[in-house]
Amino acid sequence: VDTGEFWSPWCIALQGGEIASIAFTVGVGSASAEVGVITMPAFRGQGLAAAATFGWASLPANSGRVLFYGMSKANISSRRVTQRLGLRLIGSSLKID
Repeated sequence: VDTGEFWSPWCIALQGGEIASIAFTVGVGSASAEVGVITMPAFRGQGLAAAATFGWASLPANSGRVLFYGMSKANISSRRVTQRLGLRLIGSSLKID
């Protein structure tokens, strides 16, 4: 895909000139935004998802917004991102299939 597939704003983390991780907007409201992040398999476990997420949160387009990072408790990688960034849990949701 190309950058047109991602809601702006988005931020990338590069490693050796390659795109390693992409943080992008997955939901936006008048006063809030939620980030999603994808890290390429070869670059996982190196803190690049946290770097891209931090970069996304720091963009001027997000200034003044309440920012959210949603995750599944079962997703260990997402839990590491929240730990690296010092994010706090503000709630839980329940999904019934």
